[in-house]
Amino acid sequence: MTSSKWWILYLVVLWIPLQGHSQNQTLSLEDVVEQFEQNSLQQKLAKFEELRKQGAAQQYKSYMNPEISIFSEQLNAGTLDYEEKTYQISQQIELLGQPFLRNKSAGKSSEAAGLSYQYDRSLLIQKVKSLYTEYWFLQHKLEVYDQALVVINQVLESARDRRSEGTESGLQVQRFSIEKNRYLRLRNEVELEKMQAGRELASMITSSDDAGIEFQADPDFPVEPIMEDPGMLRQYALEHRYDLRAMQLQAEALGLRFKVEKRDRLPDLKLNVGYKNQSDGSEGFVIGGGIQLPIFNRNSGNVAVAEAEHRSVETSLQLKRKTVRNQVDIAHLRVQNLYEQWQEMQRDPLSPDMLETSRAAYQEGRFTLVELLDATKAYVDGRSFQYRINADYHQALFTLDTATSGKIFSTQNNSDQ
Repeated sequence: MTSSKWWILYLVVLWIPLQGHSQNQTLSLEDVVEQFEQNSLQQKLAKFEELRKQGAAQQYKSYMNPEISIFSEQLNAGTLDYEEKTYQISQQIELLGQPFLRNKSAGKSSEAAGLSYQYDRSLLIQKVKSLYTEYWFLQHKLEVYDQALVVINQVLESARDRRSEGTESGLQVQRFSIEKNRYLRLRNEVELEKMQAGRELASMITSSDDAGIEFQADPDFPVEPIMEDPGMLRQYALEHRYDLRAMQLQAEALGLRFKVEKRDRLPDLKLNVGYKNQSDGSEGFVIGGGIQLPIFNRNSGNVAVAEAEHRSVETSLQLKRKTVRNQVDIAHLRVQNLYEQWQEMQRDPLSPDMLETSRAAYQEGRFTLVELLDATKAYVDGRSFQYRINADYHQALFTLDTATSGKIFSTQNNSDQ
C-alpha cells in the first residue's frame, strides 16, 4: 500500500470518532440559548420586522425638500427680441408646528418597534428553552423504556431456555414476547418524538440546512422553589414588559398623529423666492406666496381615521394590562402547583434497582408473571411521570419569566451571587 493510501486510511480512522463525539456532545440550556442568539433565523426575521417598522416611522417624518424651478421666456415683438429668465425656490410651510409633531411621533414609533422586537425575541427564547426541556424529558423517557426492555429481554430469554427444557409453558413465552413488542412500540414512538423535538430545536438555533443535530441534554435539571410574591410580580410585569411599553409609546405616537391631522385642516403656506433677469438689463428678486382654499376638503377623513387608531390602541393597552395580570397569576399558580407535586413525588422516589429486584424475584419464584409485569409498568409510568413533572415545572417557570419580563431568573441569579 502506498504512503498516500496509508494517510487516507489514517484520516478516516481519525475522523470517525470525531464525528461520533460531535454527535454525542452535551449541550446545556445556556449553550442552546447562546447558539440561538448567534444563529437563529427566526431572530433575524424579528429583527427585519423591527427595521421595517422603523423605516415606516422614518417615512412619517417631515423633511424640508424645496422645489427648484427655472423659467425662460423668449418673445418676438416686431424687430426686437425679448428674453426673460426666472430662478425660483418654492417651499411648503406648515404654520402650526406639524413638522415637530411628525418627528416626535416618528421617534416614538421607532422606539416602540425596538421594544416590540425585544418582546418577540423573549418569546422565541422561551420557545427554545421549552423545546430543550421537552427534548430533555424525551431523552430520559427513552432511557426508562430502554431499561424496561432490558428486563423484559432477560426474562424472555430465560423463559425460552426453560421452555426448551420442558419446564416453562409456551404461553408465558408468548406473554413476554407481547410485552416486549408493546414496550418496543412505545419506545419507538418516544424516539420519534425526541427526534421531532430535536429537529424543531435545531431549526431555531442553527442557520444551516441540516435536518437536525444530535446531542445529549444536560442531565442536571434541578427544581428550585420561587419565593416572589404574585402581587410584586404583577407590578413588575406592568412596569417592565416590553410589549406594554411598546403599546404605550405607539399610543403616544398615534396621539401626536391625531394632532397633526387636526392641524392639517388649515391650509399650508407655499412660499416662493426667486431671481429674475431680463434682456433689457432689468433684474431683481421675486417673492411670492400661495395658499389653498379648503372649500371642499377639510381633512375630516384623515382626522377620523387618526382619532380611531389612537383610541383603539389606548383601549387595547388597557385590555393588555388585564391580560398581563392574568398571565402572571396563572403562570405563578401553575409553577407553585407543579413544585408541590414534585415535592410530593420525592417522598417515594423510584430507583432503577426496582426493575432488577423485580426480575430477580420473578426468577426466584417470589414474583408471579403478573406481578413482574405490573412492577415493570409501575416503574416505567412512575419514572416517566417524574421526568414529566420536572419538565412541566421548568416550562411553566420559563413562561412565568417571560410574563414578568425576566424577573424570575434575574432574581435567582442575584440570589446565587
